[in-house]
Amino acid sequence: MKRFMPWLSGQILTRSSRLMLTSTRTEQKNRGASGASVAVLCLLAACASDRKADPAPPRPTPVIDNPAPPPSPPVPPTPAGVTPINFASSGEPSFDAWRTQFSNRALAEGRTRAQVIGVLSGLRPTRGTVTPAAVDQPEFSRPIWDYVRSAMSATRVSNGQTRVASMAELPAIEARYGVPREILTSIWGMETSYGAILGNTDVPAGLATMAWEGRRRAFAETELLALIRILELGKVVREQLVGSWAGAMGQTQFMPSTFLNHSVDWEGDGRKDLWRSAPDALASAANYLKASGWRAGEPWGVEVTLPEGFDYGLTDGARRSVAGLTAFGVTTANGGPLPLPTGQAELFAPAGSHGPVFALYVNFDVIKRYNNADSYALAVGLLSDAIAGRPGLVKPWPVGMRLLSTIEARDLQQRLTALGYDTKGVDGVIGRNTRAALQRFQSDRGLLADGYPTAEMLAAVRAASA
Repeated sequence: MKRFMPWLSGQILTRSSRLMLTSTRTEQKNRGASGASVAVLCLLAACASDRKADPAPPRPTPVIDNPAPPPSPPVPPTPAGVTPINFASSGEPSFDAWRTQFSNRALAEGRTRAQVIGVLSGLRPTRGTVTPAAVDQPEFSRPIWDYVRSAMSATRVSNGQTRVASMAELPAIEARYGVPREILTSIWGMETSYGAILGNTDVPAGLATMAWEGRRRAFAETELLALIRILELGKVVREQLVGSWAGAMGQTQFMPSTFLNHSVDWEGDGRKDLWRSAPDALASAANYLKASGWRAGEPWGVEVTLPEGFDYGLTDGARRSVAGLTAFGVTTANGGPLPLPTGQAELFAPAGSHGPVFALYVNFDVIKRYNNADSYALAVGLLSDAIAGRPGLVKPWPVGMRLLSTIEARDLQQRLTALGYDTKGVDGVIGRNTRAALQRFQSDRGLLADGYPTAEMLAAVRAASA
């Protein structure tokens, strides 16, 4: 669920395997990641559907054991000219204090009193579902090859091909916005299993809980204000506002602010029904991707083969000319020329020298506006290729490799930083900054500089810091 919520990087993690993914909450922040994510990617218990849902990465709904409520915030003076709304108590005084404060702000900013009441009345904190989900997310939780394999299940590929073949509106949506139908279908499948799993959380309640807890108050309040505005425009009704725990809605999981700015009434019926209308949902996703910089006619990426003795330091995240990469001997995995010879691409080795390597183009970063995780964007790209019937990967993933534990990953980060290779944080999660630091360490010692944190590399770092 847009590339849109980089603050959720690092969610639904299994602690022993978090570190091998290519983006993390800490490291994305250090890279200046920004943008609101359409698909927040934590679709909880599935809604009922008469269609078979595709297998998807697990999205648990953990429960907090008797959490302590946050302290009641002081309620500021009521803004001049605003008549406070008297809400019935939720049974949680600190939540009620936050709601009074927020409703006063919404009214002062010109939001309609009736819609403020409609959104906020009857809310109770959804504690027990929101906070736990905000610390575990599958895009950042498993080896990247496990995530990609799950995302590209045979059922999801088959169902995606069926949607592409049967949905009459897709060619026109592709022609209007320039986004390939297989990319849109891949995102649709990743987000909600083609509309079968939309989430079952009341979106205002989820956002209100997030704001009340204070972890992402400014973000959540901004989304709530957007939600009120959507209702004021009459494009949806209050009862429709069901989605993920973090506010993502509809078949393509739009956040309220993204819905407000990019949703499309493709069917022309006066509604923007991202819940029940697949054409509206897919046209909206295409509109968002186009606005985010999608380049029509250009690839998202391609698997490549590197020549013998290649300098893996060039897999450092920097964009280089395709002509320059070709001069270094980089070809497609089947030995052909790289696409877009006059453009630029980044070499990406998510499993270091042990697995497939990719040349990534600008459209890969556009996909990350949907979910700012390399693993998510890679899965979308590879799933889209499978839906389009293109060949699979040539080089296999290193599925039998042992991953570092979280404790080992922290040790690696601490030691690298102490040696002068700053990992920009010690959180036990291996992302791009940590891998870049490891690459510099490897390069300075004449090692293969692929930045991949194996047990052998940890031993080398420990020996150097002893």
